[in-house]
Amino acid sequence: MSYPIRKSPLRLSRFRLSLPLLGLIAIAFSGSAFASGKVFQGGFTILGSVSLADGKPAPYFKVKISGMTGLNFEVQTTDQGRYQFFNIPNGRYRLTAYDPADSTTSSEATEADTSRAGGNRLIVHLYIRSKPIAKSESKTGVVSVTEATQQIPKEAKKAYEQGVKLKADKKLDQALENFDRAVRLFPEYFQALTGLGEIRIAQNQSAAASEDFARALQYNEEYAPALRGAGYCKLEQQQFEDAIKYLERAIAVEPNVANTHLFLGIANLSLDRREAAERALQQALKLDADHAVTAHIYLADLYARQQQFREAADELRIYLKARPNAPNAAKLKVTEAELRARAKPN
Repeated sequence: MSYPIRKSPLRLSRFRLSLPLLGLIAIAFSGSAFASGKVFQGGFTILGSVSLADGKPAPYFKVKISGMTGLNFEVQTTDQGRYQFFNIPNGRYRLTAYDPADSTTSSEATEADTSRAGGNRLIVHLYIRSKPIAKSESKTGVVSVTEATQQIPKEAKKAYEQGVKLKADKKLDQALENFDRAVRLFPEYFQALTGLGEIRIAQNQSAAASEDFARALQYNEEYAPALRGAGYCKLEQQQFEDAIKYLERAIAVEPNVANTHLFLGIANLSLDRREAAERALQQALKLDADHAVTAHIYLADLYARQQQFREAADELRIYLKARPNAPNAAKLKVTEAELRARAKPN
């Protein structure tokens, strides 16, 4: 069962250390150097990062850009997996990344359309595909031993399933009652305990939710939804180290849930661990760009801390295009303008 928290992580904005939304404070750190890029006659800069399948940066990979006009060049990423092409003419291009030592290790071709750029810069992140697993090595229908050996009473299972349905219908109070009944009938029902925690998070009761997740993990310490919920609660309680531990454990069990990577990125950013934060936030966007769209705000924070004001503004522009009617849209537009004013001209 996937983790069902739908509230925006913007609730966690009070935890951010120096988010420019609060006033563009002076930042003492300089940004990482980009790879040297090709220079052409034109006006756009296309830049971004290349990430491996596990979310880590892809250092010294080749990034190729090609276009209808015949433009066809390559640059190499930095040790942090960043790349940049300077002064690209207006138009549509295809970008791919690959390992020069193994051309089969590559990204999908990604379109870059300069008409969609915020200002004269366009950010395009590239992701290296996982190599296909041989059929004999593939894992299907994996269920933990704990789940497979559960002896759940019929009435407890019925109450739990009814709770899941009511939760999906956003009838939270009724869902809570059913999950609670399931636990009373079967105290070791860690899925129902997790359901209780998820409902209590939705009702802003993170302390009670934390207890529910802790009880669930007593019965199954590798249950990813409970690990994710416990990490989220620690994040809200500003216990960032503990949040990271829980979230990393959740990812080890269930690696393809965008929310987990998003929360992990926020936790790392709160501790000013920038590289880890950027990897996690970009992975969240790779997995579900729409549901994890708030990651762009946190990336803007990160880039502003590094005095990469133009990149920070571009991240806010992407968010605003995706969520033009967000409650914070007016503030973000002001912040984007302030960031662009602080950016150094090309």
